[in-house]
Amino acid sequence: MHAARSISATAVVRSIRLKKLNAITAALCGVVPATILGFAFPAKTGRYLIGFLVGILWSNAFEYFYHRCLLHGTTTTLAQHHMEHHAASGTADEADHVNFGESPRWVALLFVVNGAVVVAADLLLGLRIAPGILAAFSVYFIALEEIHWRIHLDRWLPPSLRATKIHHLRHHGRPNARFNVFLPLFDWVCGTKASVG
Repeated sequence: MHAARSISATAVVRSIRLKKLNAITAALCGVVPATILGFAFPAKTGRYLIGFLVGILWSNAFEYFYHRCLLHGTTTTLAQHHMEHHAASGTADEADHVNFGESPRWVALLFVVNGAVVVAADLLLGLRIAPGILAAFSVYFIALEEIHWRIHLDRWLPPSLRATKIHHLRHHGRPNARFNVFLPLFDWVCGTKASVG
């Protein structure tokens, strides 16, 4: 998939800068509200840990359905940008299309929409797990973009993520399956871990 190619150093620097800005945005938009909620509605540490685990599952499900339904199942501007990412995979233009947020504003909007749902549900149900969910969403987003970036630009990954790289690059070879990038939980749940028809 990744034959020798000449990727512009300027494009790589630009994508690194955007990746860092997206990570800062994700941290601010997830961890800051989580901290504020934790002080406003204190709970036992166990609640935050449960929330974190629920948040990892929520993040994985969100990634899966966002990727499958919105990026591959529509013709929106977001879907068109995603198809540019697929088209650029393995080419010299890959660094220009590898980041998840075209700008930190999109990352912030993603967090506002998700955060509103999480906080509303948490307040309605009185669970007090929203801080953990919001923190997990931040961690998941940052890890997702970093791992995705490293997969596509053929950078170092821990040996434990080699299968992840294979899984994701197979999605690029057959885009009707493998919608989770690095943690294929919902690919497994929804039966899209292997290529389908």
